[in-house]
Amino acid sequence: MNTEATPPPAPVPPATKITSSLHIEPMSGPVTLLSVIEHLLKNPGRILHECQQGRLQVPARLLLSTLISFSIFGLLLGSFSGGTQLWASPLKVTLGIIAAVLICLPSLYIFSALDGLDARLSQISAVMLSTVALAGLLLLGFAPVIWVFSTSTESLAFMGFLGLIFWIIGLYFGSRLLLQTAAILGMQSTGFLKTWLAIFIIVTLQMSTSLRPLIGTADTLLPEKKKFFLQHWVENLGQVDINR
Repeated sequence: MNTEATPPPAPVPPATKITSSLHIEPMSGPVTLLSVIEHLLKNPGRILHECQQGRLQVPARLLLSTLISFSIFGLLLGSFSGGTQLWASPLKVTLGIIAAVLICLPSLYIFSALDGLDARLSQISAVMLSTVALAGLLLLGFAPVIWVFSTSTESLAFMGFLGLIFWIIGLYFGSRLLLQTAAILGMQSTGFLKTWLAIFIIVTLQMSTSLRPLIGTADTLLPEKKKFFLQHWVENLGQVDINR
């Protein structure tokens, strides 16, 4: 009898494989805005399941949640200056995130395929929409904090810094959801996907500069000069109003 022990299989390097704690299962109850938000926060795997089943109500509710969250976030940013910014800022913030999603969606599909993910464009779109919707919910959760400072401080630089920090936090949790969902769909590595995340972050930051001002005031609704977002931040650091 052969008693020689079989050697254990070679471990998979941790840098080349991702895992997910999400569970794909159907949603219970009607598909309402509140139920979709609840599942997105507690069990996003149910959102993915419904999107895979072709239930268009779920992506529609995700889109509605995104529009509401970013509109409120923009409104609070605009309340710092008041006047025109009360409607211009929420409009710009909402249109800006929609534009960023549309601009980056094709590259997300390509980068996901390069990382070995076999998914349809509709699935990739649902995943990206879930990512942005979750980031928007985080921004909505920070709304009271933004309101407090928008009504009690005159520091434009601090308000810009506060909005940037909250956006980074929202993107962090949205990125985690994106990576976990990709693992559920069968992605084995995340090299290209993480590169895409960096590109998406840069696009959103540049979009905020292209649609300036979001917090302060200017002579025109939209800028007349092209600027890189880092250049814009440096030039306006410590100023009272955002210049064109």
